[in-house]
Amino acid sequence: MDVYVPVSCDFYDRLEEIVLRKRRVSLELSGEEAGTTSTQKQRISDLVSMNREEFAVLENGEKIRLDKILKINP
Repeated sequence: MDVYVPVSCDFYDRLEEIVLRKRRVSLELSGEEAGTTSTQKQRISDLVSMNREEFAVLENGEKIRLDKILKINP
């Protein structure tokens, strides 16, 4: 597994606002293979830390490591 790269405070603050407002957003994520991406429209229900890594918990229970989120669109 690759090394976690902490996200900026501004990005984390934006995620916290999205969680508080319960907004559904489009997430562009880096893929498993180099150079690939995927997009999904989800609601982020929580932000959690585990083993010195930070994750967004989606409404379906999936956890996305924050440094894998490339872009967030409303």
